[in-house]
Amino acid sequence: MKCSRAFTAKLSLLLILAAVSACAKQGYPSGGPKDKEPPKNVGCKPDNAMRNFDRHQFYIEFDEYVVLKDAENNVLVSPPLKYKAAYSTKGRGVQVKLKDTLQENTTYLFQFKGAIADYTEGNVLPTFEYVFSTGDAMDTMMLAGRVLSARNGKPWGGALSVSAYREEHCTTDTMGCSTQPDFVTRTDDSGYFAFHYIPAGRYRLVAFEDMDRNLRVGNAEAVAWNDMAYAAADSVDSTAMPLLLVSAPDKRRQRVLKSDFTARGVVSIVTVLPMQAPQLSGEDVQWRLNGRRDTMTVWCLDKQCDSTVLVISDSATGLGDTLRLRHRSRGKVRGFAQGSQRLQVVPLCDGTKAYYDDLRLSFRTPVVEVREGAAIEVMREKDSSIREYPVILDSSGIAARIEATLVSGEQYSVHLPDSLFVDMYGNYSDSLDFTMKPKDYGTLTLHIDNAVGRQLVVEVLDSRDTVVQHKQLIGSGTLQFIHLPAAEYRLRAVVDENADGCWTPADYRRQRQPEECIFFDKTLRLREKWEMEEKWRIVHNDRQ
Repeated sequence: MKCSRAFTAKLSLLLILAAVSACAKQGYPSGGPKDKEPPKNVGCKPDNAMRNFDRHQFYIEFDEYVVLKDAENNVLVSPPLKYKAAYSTKGRGVQVKLKDTLQENTTYLFQFKGAIADYTEGNVLPTFEYVFSTGDAMDTMMLAGRVLSARNGKPWGGALSVSAYREEHCTTDTMGCSTQPDFVTRTDDSGYFAFHYIPAGRYRLVAFEDMDRNLRVGNAEAVAWNDMAYAAADSVDSTAMPLLLVSAPDKRRQRVLKSDFTARGVVSIVTVLPMQAPQLSGEDVQWRLNGRRDTMTVWCLDKQCDSTVLVISDSATGLGDTLRLRHRSRGKVRGFAQGSQRLQVVPLCDGTKAYYDDLRLSFRTPVVEVREGAAIEVMREKDSSIREYPVILDSSGIAARIEATLVSGEQYSVHLPDSLFVDMYGNYSDSLDFTMKPKDYGTLTLHIDNAVGRQLVVEVLDSRDTVVQHKQLIGSGTLQFIHLPAAEYRLRAVVDENADGCWTPADYRRQRQPEECIFFDKTLRLREKWEMEEKWRIVHNDRQ
């Protein structure tokens, strides 16, 4: 009997070990497709869309474990709560605890905008709404619209907060600066927004960046609004949605950013914004602006000048400053001692890159004289033929052009004789040789019927919406844009209300809308050697 019991015990142990071994060998299946689905809601406690809600918390359950992603900023509560709710995960769901006293007979909407993701793969649930009413009825009206950039008519490039104010609550034009909104939502990537579960009535809308999350329009925040009130409805009419145009305030103020001697007799002045019509007073100086118009180079007639007082102003941009400057020696002293310098001439068309099909030259210091009767020799390398052309000095004295007739695509050699130019210090230029190969460009002529009756700034934009050329136009007329490389272009007209020659963004506190931008209705495809003509009747946009 004892032997039989021992045998039975050993047999049982062997069977258990075999079973464990078999389980260990079997294991779990590996591989399989990666989970790309966001978590799915399987229920709420209390139920979603509950009436007579009198709880201090609610729970949203999902089909898998979830995590919260910046819930304080990614959960929108409408109407806004005075005290923010607390969000946490619990089991396979999200627990929301309310710290505020809820208003009576009010519908509350919690919008989870990317605030919930699954635990294992991080798949984000784009949006989820939990709604309840503290009364017997549920508000069911809605209001939808779109926010686009005032400058280019495209989505802003980031989510914007949108506030809705009951028309009867709008006591000031700038309620977005000081008044808590009645309802809030946020734009999507395409600029669309929608208010759901709001009462019937009419609402004013303000869209803004809300970088500090205080539901108020800040001084440096992009903003969009208008003076209209929109009625909530039980459905959305996509053909009549309100459109708000957003722009960022120009946070920069014109001032001198940097000023200093770059060498004895030479001063550089850099400003924050481009100068438009600058004036400079000082003892015996000449100056010029760079292409961006934000840097002024000043030459003192006294080549050994190491201190100066300059007064710079630009009424168009609000610039005004008195600069007291002194040259600080940095090692070896640089200067313009008599006879120690030769005038430096820089060809802007050497190598294979032409400069707008012109033979253009640039000077390091202003030129005051071109040798009388001097000519530039240009040799056509194809047949070694040589022709002489006159040189024309720019009025600024820092550039010149050679009036040569060239054939596109052919190689040329250019010879500048010695002592052709004399600068303000009496320095002569050396002889200079370079080669160039002119390229072809296109010309665009616009015949504009200005039906808006305001001064316009007409801009030619490339495929990246960069302004490549622009011209001002008062009334109707013809504008010609020359030297345009072969490419696709868009046209934009700025209604220049303040006549400052550039586009001006909105100022919410002054209730000044951004200057209107009007686009030509088609993209232009310009080719080399083309002369394209277009007619454009410019009328105001149909803004709702």
